[in-house]
Amino acid sequence: MRVGVVGAGIGGLTLAHALRRRGIDCVVLDRDAGPGATDGYRLHLTEEAFTALGEVLPESSMRALRDCGAGNKSFRQFAVLDHRGRTRLRIPIEHAGEVLLIGRRPLRTILARGLEDQIRWRTTVTEPPGPEFDLVVAADGTGSRIARQWVGRPTARRSGIIGIAGRAQLPQRIPADLHDGLAFMIGPRGVGAFLSLHADPGDDPAAEEPYVVWSVAAPLDAADGDLKALAHRLTAGWTDDFHTLIDRSEPGSVAAFPFFFPAALEPWPAGRVTLLGDAVHPMPPTGGAGASTAILDAVHLARDLATMPSATALATYQARLLRYAPPAVDEARPALRWQRRLAHTVLFALATEVGLPAAGAWLRLRAARASPS
Repeated sequence: MRVGVVGAGIGGLTLAHALRRRGIDCVVLDRDAGPGATDGYRLHLTEEAFTALGEVLPESSMRALRDCGAGNKSFRQFAVLDHRGRTRLRIPIEHAGEVLLIGRRPLRTILARGLEDQIRWRTTVTEPPGPEFDLVVAADGTGSRIARQWVGRPTARRSGIIGIAGRAQLPQRIPADLHDGLAFMIGPRGVGAFLSLHADPGDDPAAEEPYVVWSVAAPLDAADGDLKALAHRLTAGWTDDFHTLIDRSEPGSVAAFPFFFPAALEPWPAGRVTLLGDAVHPMPPTGGAGASTAILDAVHLARDLATMPSATALATYQARLLRYAPPAVDEARPALRWQRRLAHTVLFALATEVGLPAAGAWLRLRAARASPS
């Protein structure tokens, strides 16, 4: 069998490694000039996804991932702050296995290692490739052209929320909670923000210098023009520290991106094309599960193709994906629902001044009761 993978994103590159590990010939086709030609910010790889990568990557690549990313010690809690920078709630995070927080660019660069002879960079694909491949995998992301042609309809729909994000040089002062994990800021008028700190540059050539990722999410129809100015307007009245992050953004790092959900997460036609990652289950970053779910897609698909007849493998893969992908998509919904609800002035005040502090007090009390005397 010869497999054509359209898209050298996280899922497509993982699939190439997984197929090669199982002796299946594959070629990856991507329009970019190379793995570093990508936007995007820090990704969260779950315990299950990181374990799955360990099954298909060489140990040298796993060491590089650990060197370029941050593990369990850097993700011990999730903090909720108000727009003035006050911590309203800290949610402890316990890990049963190893997790990783890593930038999209170093992750993609490391995943491309060892696949130099299998990736055709600068290759734009607008329809399923021809008879060169027995199977075509659409891993070309949200709005996949291959998926749309094969399914006969768009596979993604906009959520009504647009994010504006950037990478900022480390300022003199950042929220202390970022040293222990991720943070979400809630503000009035339905505007929210996300913060993540990358503090350890690492020694691998793919490692990045320290930075803070900031993002603002708001109900917008479009985000055009000066995005930094728009981010400032959306967060007018917020703490000066947040505006400092916007001002310190690296040139070219600020971008806007709509949040998407699946148009309909349901079975797709059987045949010589199958779907993977955001091409079938796009999800907003609020659940932190997009990259991890694509990695699981890739490892499962390769395993099925190596152990079953092709038609059976594709049916098994699709049925499994349609069981675990919907819950992953649903994890992104609550944050957006609460963001919309907190656009109401009274609800916002109640949440920030009463609800979140009360939840934090309950969590501290429960932890105190559970700790040995």
